[in-house]
Amino acid sequence: MLLAAIVRLAAMTGDLAIDEVWSWWFVQNVIRGITDILRLKHDNNHILNTLIMSALGPNAAGGWYRLPAVIASISTVVLAGAIARRRQGETGALIAALLIGGSSILILYGSEARGYSYALCFAFLAWELLLRILNSGRRRDAAAFALAASLGMLSHLTFIYALAGYWSWMLLSWRRQPNWRWLAGLIPPTMVAGLLYVGFIRGMAIGGGPETSLLSAIISTLSISAGGPLTGDGALLAAGLFAGLLGIGLMKRFLTELPESAGLLVIIVLAPAAVLLLTGHALIYPRYFFIPIGFALLVVGDLLTAAWLRAGWRRIVAGMVIATFLVGNSWWTARLLNHGRGDYTGALQWMATQIPNRPATISSDHDFRNGLIYAYYGPKLNLYGERLRYVEQRALPPAGTDFLILHDFEGDDPFPNTVSDRYGNRFQLERTFRHQSLSGWNWWVYRRSNL
Repeated sequence: MLLAAIVRLAAMTGDLAIDEVWSWWFVQNVIRGITDILRLKHDNNHILNTLIMSALGPNAAGGWYRLPAVIASISTVVLAGAIARRRQGETGALIAALLIGGSSILILYGSEARGYSYALCFAFLAWELLLRILNSGRRRDAAAFALAASLGMLSHLTFIYALAGYWSWMLLSWRRQPNWRWLAGLIPPTMVAGLLYVGFIRGMAIGGGPETSLLSAIISTLSISAGGPLTGDGALLAAGLFAGLLGIGLMKRFLTELPESAGLLVIIVLAPAAVLLLTGHALIYPRYFFIPIGFALLVVGDLLTAAWLRAGWRRIVAGMVIATFLVGNSWWTARLLNHGRGDYTGALQWMATQIPNRPATISSDHDFRNGLIYAYYGPKLNLYGERLRYVEQRALPPAGTDFLILHDFEGDDPFPNTVSDRYGNRFQLERTFRHQSLSGWNWWVYRRSNL
């Protein structure tokens, strides 16, 4: 837990990603009270996160926005250990904590001011409380479960995967062991999900992003869950190995614990597949499978623990798999800690020093994405309007701006050294400010040639 906490606290530093800034923009310009949060029908409005950011106010430092999510992410590691300890003791707890604590994608989105970290934390907490309800049947555990699952639904809409898994587990357990407290605990979060559908999801605006195919998104998600690359033969190999371990782990659990295993299958595979089929969403990213990834790592950890406890060659194989997982994910995490989600402040400060006698003008290839970053960091760096001025494409002067920013994502082909704007003004590449994670993008900063 200590190691996981150190890494996550380090990962929360650096510039905010666009979706975090977008949430700040909501707080700055739209949110005036709790009712405004509920009325804001936008997929980037992660209700609980927006509420926390609103409570902190629009002028808080970026790290303060992220700190509650980091605390939730650290708590997720503790909960993973508690869940695994029930089945396989301290060895299981340690391996589960290593996998959850060392997962690069859980570190990345667990250190951002968004709803994913809260959702997985409440999903694990609710799972642990379900286990307690089965063992003790105490009312307070049922009430705590209802609260945790309700907060999970308010954290991120993909919590519906977990809620569907809880229902599947309960329904399959009902004939063997009817549990009215469990049922009573499931009703409040289900009502919350229904109210969200009626009042929030229907008519919700979807933020844009680069389109991806379903197959490539699944391969990328499975690969990065194992610590592999996003694309290429390496991604196929890592995705295949992770899917194989997950499949074996689920089958082994089905042989002994059908209801609980069915709940896991629903959370990891069936519920996400159903949502994809029903929505036909063209924007599919690994972060949308954040909760399934967390539970998949629990299943894989359970399989590796069983192998480790058998000793002999099985322990050697399990040790090699764990070591490979940690090395691959450490590579991703090292990139995140080195370059973060982008160096927008560095780019803005550099451009502000290049034109000494007047404010430098900048334009870009995407007014919303890059303009929003400028609107957030410009005032915080005391550059807004006085030393830097952003010019939207609709107001672009025929003579061009001093600087032109192009942006691209991880894995995109590089831009050329010389580009032109729509008026034919030529720009020469001066510097590239890179990112090294699934969040954010690179900024390619060009200077006008006749400047």
